[in-house]
Amino acid sequence: MSRSVRDALGSGDLAVSVRQAFSAGDGGLAFDDPGFVDIGGRLRRFRQGGLDLVAKLRPLGAARSERDLAAESARRVGGLTVDGFGVVEVCVPELVPLPGRDAALVAPYLGQCLSVGGGASGLSVPAVAGLLLALLDRGVEASGCVPRNMFRQDGRTVLIDWEDALLVQAGAAPGELTLMKWDIAWSDLFGRDLGLRERIPVSPPSRRGELDDFETVLAGWLPRTATRRDVRRHGVEVTLASELPVEAAGSASAARLGHLAEDVLPAGLGVFHTVLTAYLREQRGEAAYGSLLRKLDALAASARPAASPAEVGALRRAWVLALFSAVESNLPAEAAGLEQLAERIGQLAPADGWDAACERATVAEQVTGRIAGVIATVLRMEELDLLLRGSCAQGVMGRASDVDFELSSAAFPDGHQPAENLLIEALACLGLDAEGSAARPAERDLVSADGDMSRDLHEWFELRRPGSALHDPGWAAAALTPPSADLIGSPSRYEEQGREHTTKYLWFESRAALARLVSTASGTGRMPVTLERQLAVLPLLIGTVDAAELRDLVHATFALREAADPVDGPAGGEITRLADRLDRLRQRLGLPGPQNP
Repeated sequence: MSRSVRDALGSGDLAVSVRQAFSAGDGGLAFDDPGFVDIGGRLRRFRQGGLDLVAKLRPLGAARSERDLAAESARRVGGLTVDGFGVVEVCVPELVPLPGRDAALVAPYLGQCLSVGGGASGLSVPAVAGLLLALLDRGVEASGCVPRNMFRQDGRTVLIDWEDALLVQAGAAPGELTLMKWDIAWSDLFGRDLGLRERIPVSPPSRRGELDDFETVLAGWLPRTATRRDVRRHGVEVTLASELPVEAAGSASAARLGHLAEDVLPAGLGVFHTVLTAYLREQRGEAAYGSLLRKLDALAASARPAASPAEVGALRRAWVLALFSAVESNLPAEAAGLEQLAERIGQLAPADGWDAACERATVAEQVTGRIAGVIATVLRMEELDLLLRGSCAQGVMGRASDVDFELSSAAFPDGHQPAENLLIEALACLGLDAEGSAARPAERDLVSADGDMSRDLHEWFELRRPGSALHDPGWAAAALTPPSADLIGSPSRYEEQGREHTTKYLWFESRAALARLVSTASGTGRMPVTLERQLAVLPLLIGTVDAAELRDLVHATFALREAADPVDGPAGGEITRLADRLDRLRQRLGLPGPQNP
């Protein structure tokens, strides 16, 4: 294959043709596969020198490795004939280095692959098993020997895509992951579980102990005691449950959707797609599972072969909404759907002003709570508390605000970061930036008796669980003693570092003054956390005049923060004026504050 390409064109001409093909937009995506979607923009079809060619972009090192694996596999497989497949050939692509660090693997265009339309015609399960075993007998473990990478032409079958191939001892048994991929892909072609895992013996588990990218993500969601063997076994189980065919899905291919999810979704969500669909099939039945697959299949069918970044973002958002909505249960009748909430987040994105910020926080809280709930259910992490902090907890999220949260417990006092990272990915797909425990303040104002756990004073004031406007630190309430009057009445560790001449710090100052007043007045009761509730009780605490002054300062510092003007411009003078007003009010009320620089 490679020689025909190389002989027809000089390498320089081929490099020019490849660059032109990738700059031609959608023109190079006429593949004979109605379900083809090129999310990463890595494939192009083009004609040159009388040949119909396909180019695949890869990093140079990876491209060289795949080409070399294909070449050695071709040498080992040479002359192989298998019943039902005829002569078996390996397509060895031509390596074409490109400017920068990329290269293209170029090969002849081979038409429709085996997975498109009637590919199983004339094939039997013994024939498929025979092909896979014959390759192993030649010392080639080709996990990519699946219908989407195979082409039947004039009594021969051509195999492409050798990036994951392994060169093994002749007659060796395949690894668990290879056998799993074969079982899923070939079962998908036949429309039923072929049970290849029961026909082909697998190699001992110790043969390949390193975790792949999928398993590395999955391991973070399993108990700390899970071994690499446990992770691999669980990964195989959930992938088979997620991607083996089911009659309830109709024409939707679970295997194809699982493959596409890896391209459409960020890494963590790509793995979560597999875990969630397996959970849905097991817990809710094949009807619910099939319904979700049909919905995802419709989304995939609506995507253009070469989707723009904006189109990919829209597909990713719709995919995430479909996944999480499929698992939600026991919602109140009046609860808005996730899709409706996500749409409102998008509408509020450009809106400014206090009212928009309050609504933004309300909607963000609902979305965060419901996405986190699905994650906890599917990953069986119901023991984790979702704690909000920052502007979302306080009920006022400006345009530049993100959702500050943690998924934590006594067993994970610093947050369960793999679960938090998954929540961050999901929220980002819906238009919400978020930060987990990694962004928590480092200051230690409240410290546990053993010194192992601590909280910043201002963070402590903000902590609450979704659905409650009152202070609610969840599991942390048993680990830390509430702040004393002396602690509340003294500058915090953060304030001791001195005032910063920024709109962000000034916004913090006004909220800190408000929180101190409300916390002191609440005594041993639960203080309100949202700013609107705190401002509402203020006149009873300090009188209407000072309450009106602090309310005005909170609103003014918020507006200045939202304007985000450079501090060396007009905003610099306004920062100074508002800071002076805050200083005078704090002095009148006996409140501590930051040291002036």
